[in-house]
Amino acid sequence: MSLYCGIDFGTSNSAVCVGDGAHLRLVPIEGEAVTLPSAVFFNFETETVTIGREAIAQYLDGYDGRLMRALKSILGSSLIKETTQIGSGRKDFRAIIGLYIAELKRRAEAFAGSPITEVVLGRPVHFVDGDPDADARAEAELRGIAQAQGFETISFEFEPLAAARDYAEGLKREDIVLVVDIGGGTSDFSVLRLGPGTREILANAGVHIGGTDFDTRLSLDTAMRDLGFRGRYKTGLEFPTQPYFQLATWHLINFLYTQKSMTSLRQIHYLSGEREKTGRLLEVIEKQAGHDIANRIEKAKIALSDAATTIADFTAIDPDWRLEISRDTLTASVEKDVSKVVAVALETVTTRAGLEADAVQTLFMTGGSTALPGFEAAMQAAFPKARMTYGDRFSSVASGLGLAARERYSST
Repeated sequence: MSLYCGIDFGTSNSAVCVGDGAHLRLVPIEGEAVTLPSAVFFNFETETVTIGREAIAQYLDGYDGRLMRALKSILGSSLIKETTQIGSGRKDFRAIIGLYIAELKRRAEAFAGSPITEVVLGRPVHFVDGDPDADARAEAELRGIAQAQGFETISFEFEPLAAARDYAEGLKREDIVLVVDIGGGTSDFSVLRLGPGTREILANAGVHIGGTDFDTRLSLDTAMRDLGFRGRYKTGLEFPTQPYFQLATWHLINFLYTQKSMTSLRQIHYLSGEREKTGRLLEVIEKQAGHDIANRIEKAKIALSDAATTIADFTAIDPDWRLEISRDTLTASVEKDVSKVVAVALETVTTRAGLEADAVQTLFMTGGSTALPGFEAAMQAAFPKARMTYGDRFSSVASGLGLAARERYSST
């Protein structure tokens, strides 16, 4: 019997579930871990390409190279048709995503001991908000990339529906469930009537806000301030904000490492009324330390789920740069984005599903960003009669995609 798999290709992390007949297994895809950071590092010194935790480690160890993260964010954008500088040459973004998907496939096949040609790929409800044509193009691009890596039978499932499959496996009674999947790049929702033998989809919706956006907001309010964000020239005019937004956004950081950008930033520094901060900004760009900052901001965000304060240590860039960040700062930074996410959740239930908020009996939470401080409370306030339950934040979607693949392929 042929093997099949479900792949959760995430903005921040990915996971794979393989099946043989009725038997499903999450793949230990990096050591014993069943999740793999969605990162690719082109090491110019060793002329190798690494992915996942190893990719991030090589970058942080100071190897000369190019780190790329949040690759899923490129799907549906104009960047997917472009190339990017990698060492002395240029590489197509489709090919870079393909390298990552190919490695997921290779590791799954090594674990399963056999080739895998059938796959269910997870996808957000909307790759692109408010643009059905761009959304369709994004799915088509991902399909084409998967085909290029050797998958022959390819289908898709909304990520929150996949998570619902995982949740429904253990249900003993009928339930009105709002699946809340807050990933690295999108927030997705499905309203379902679930129970033994029942799976009725009432509504789906999503918004392009996720964990990487929370990272960006926190970075702008903390680390970027120390580099001159919202600073002013000697004339009193404010600095342009675009370089700071790029430096605070995972998949845009590399665009600052060009001669054109460096010339522009030197001009800002020359005219700056806050030369200590803009001088540090130049040092960050010269050292190509943008991903290091983003990585430490992401770690600070995660740490603040359990601690009231944490330290972001940037002394590798500047010996005097250590930044204390509080949970209150994080909560304030992401408040508007969280409010938008909760509003879409409510709209999914009330407008799309035609239910009252009180009709939701269960909030099933999955995705790493559901751990964001204050998010659970905001969702509970919006749906006060619902009980809160969690799947595995990082593998529920992959498990559900495996279930979808079993349903579609196990008889072939």
